Amino acid sequence: MLWSQNASPIRPQHLYLVVYINLMFGVLSSLPDLSDKSCTFKVTLRNFRVILSWELKNHSIVPDHYTLQYTVISIPDHMKTVEHCSNITATFCDLTDVWEVLSETYAVTVDGFRGNTTLVTCFIDFFLATHISLEPPEFDIVDFTDHINVHVNFPPVMPKILDGKVLQFYLPLIIEEQSGGIVKKHNPTLDENVTGNFTYVIDNLLPNTNYCVSVYFKHRNLEEIHRSPVKCTLLPPAQDTEFS
Repeated sequence: MLWSQNASPIRPQHLYLVVYINLMFGVLSSLPDLSDKSCTFKVTLRNFRVILSWELKNHSIVPDHYTLQYTVISIPDHMKTVEHCSNITATFCDLTDVWEVLSETYAVTVDGFRGNTTLVTCFIDFFLATHISLEPPEFDIVDFTDHINVHVNFPPVMPKILDGKVLQFYLPLIIEEQSGGIVKKHNPTLDENVTGNFTYVIDNLLPNTNYCVSVYFKHRNLEEIHRSPVKCTLLPPAQDTEFS
């Protein structure tokens, strides 16, 4: 799909999710740290996948496999074992198809075993929307005389946790254009069902000029930004119309 630089106005009904998450951010940020001190946890949005990773603080403890369990705080229930993250040797788990609501608080327990013996148990409670670290999406650029097409790679099927409203109004995509020390930020409007390659046109550029582009997701409540490595191109010179 192809989009221009002009963004559509935000419709009032689309603000409900933002308001809810902002309110929850204020509540959750005032709560005490409920994690234990055995592990360091990190949850990352990587290539549109939700990845939870952990690291033992005591490096003398070396489990040979781990099992991850979780529960949703708003839905009182027993801890559920994540089947594809049971008896695994890796220190991370892909929870994209397990966690479907960004504005939820999850309780997680990771047990580390050696054989049948439990060596360590780590646990943490966190509000996903304010703890997730946003890695930039993959993208490519194609240059022309006076514009650049930026192709951002979205998955063929967007996970439920990242519908179009979330990406547009809570984790908006930013495309940064740099040239000669001048930085311009573009905030493309994403369709609610965006999938596959998304194309954004940066136009009104100067021929025979060097431009660099980077992309990232901007967390509305956090200042931390993970930009992609820049991709640069020298636009071709304008053709001589008389000669042509």
